[in-house]
Amino acid sequence: MVTLNACQDCPRLEVVKRGTGVDGWETTELSSDALHNLLEQHSMRSNVILIIAQADKVRECLGCRQIFKNILKIPEFWWSPWCKRANGYFGCEDTADAQGKFDGQNTWFRFLIKQTFQNAPEGQKDYLWYKFNVFTRWIASTNQNVLLVFDPRSAIKERLPHPLLDSLDASEFGDPYWIHSLFAEEVVRLQDEAVWGIRNLVRQIEIERSTSTAPNPDYPRLHDIARHAIHVSETLDLAVKTVECMMEQHDEFTADRPTTDEKTKNARRRIRKHLKFCRYMIGSLRSRSTSNQQRLLNEIQLAFNTVAQYDARISVDIGYAAQKDSSAMKTISFLTMTFFPATFISAIFSMSFFSFNPDTDEWTVSGKFWVYWAVAIPITGITAGLWSLWHKFFPPRRIGEEKLQLRGTHLAKREMKELATRLTGYSEDQDGLSKV
Repeated sequence: MVTLNACQDCPRLEVVKRGTGVDGWETTELSSDALHNLLEQHSMRSNVILIIAQADKVRECLGCRQIFKNILKIPEFWWSPWCKRANGYFGCEDTADAQGKFDGQNTWFRFLIKQTFQNAPEGQKDYLWYKFNVFTRWIASTNQNVLLVFDPRSAIKERLPHPLLDSLDASEFGDPYWIHSLFAEEVVRLQDEAVWGIRNLVRQIEIERSTSTAPNPDYPRLHDIARHAIHVSETLDLAVKTVECMMEQHDEFTADRPTTDEKTKNARRRIRKHLKFCRYMIGSLRSRSTSNQQRLLNEIQLAFNTVAQYDARISVDIGYAAQKDSSAMKTISFLTMTFFPATFISAIFSMSFFSFNPDTDEWTVSGKFWVYWAVAIPITGITAGLWSLWHKFFPPRRIGEEKLQLRGTHLAKREMKELATRLTGYSEDQDGLSKV
């Protein structure tokens, strides 16, 4: 037996074995060294053993990684960053003993599910990412099954092993894909909640649709929901492909290992049909998700059109008011032009440059009358020049430019606040899922 030393600082592993404990399960906590002894010496008497571990802690500890690699034969690439960041996958490989003979099969799969909430507390995110990051080891000689579940959220961990693994059938232990059929059903359950969560948000928008004369839709909220809907559809697409890949590999497994035992044949057929049903259910949810996206797009377009129509009506009202002002100004301009010549002439003749003698009935003009023109003409030219220079160096703002600048500042502050929130969420979430 190879001796391996695990890091003493690594958290202990939670091990659940099918036995005689409460609800038929026994729960213990072991270090990775003890796990090595438990599996390597085949000391476990249970056909099913569940191990809950923290992937990031194991990934950072070379000793723990080596134990998982040697005992469970986890491929080295599984610990790579691109596997960690993947939205979903399924893989499998046959394993051999020291003599090169087939001794079991390993599989690994990953599902992501995004669920949203209608009434999230203020300051908290209105969504939550769930993941199934599972590695399985099936030992052919004993039909023993080892499930390694990494970083399950509390809502998922509470269902492990009860009630998720309650419906076990000993006749299915000879087929390693009974595990996948149960987890596929759990994915269907969570994806159903995710899809209907988006549906409820869309329905709430439809019910609370503004009917006032001054619409004010919450565009950021609409686009946030659209982002959630896109993520839900993305995870459903990957879930369909992942389950289909499981079905293909299950077919290869049964074809490579034919059997004459009727119980084993029936168990394989049940597993195949269960996987097929889950695949159709996920496809059905994908259609519902597409419908949600179309309904949400319809609401966004309606909001844009409603605001555009309201703005158009306001523009018509403004145009009508401007027309009325224009008519009034025309009247004032007409009156001004009518009386301006007479006013100007009377102003000229009322100056002291002109003198009328009623006794002789004669007009006399001062010889200094040129002073008036010498002063009036330059001042008029200077005034016109100053007006032209003022508009050249201080042009008037465009209508609405002040509001656009304020809006730009507001959006910049909001984007910075959202970025800070995302970075905070990323640092708190070891999976990095909140950054999506």
